Amino acid sequence: MSKKHIGSSIDDFFKEEGLFEEVQAQAVKEVVAWQLAEAMKKQNISKKQDGHTP
Repeated sequence: MSKKHIGSSIDDFFKEEGLFEEVQAQAVKEVVAWQLAEAMKKQNISKKQDGHTP
């Protein structure tokens, strides 16, 4: 017995609530931040805690 998709998608829900663009923008920001953090780990780079650049 296979399960079928029941109901609308999460995208449809956010569109109905008028939140789709906001949620999508936040998701993109989080993915870019994660990708940057992973690249920094790979290259052994860390951000300065004091906020000053060398």
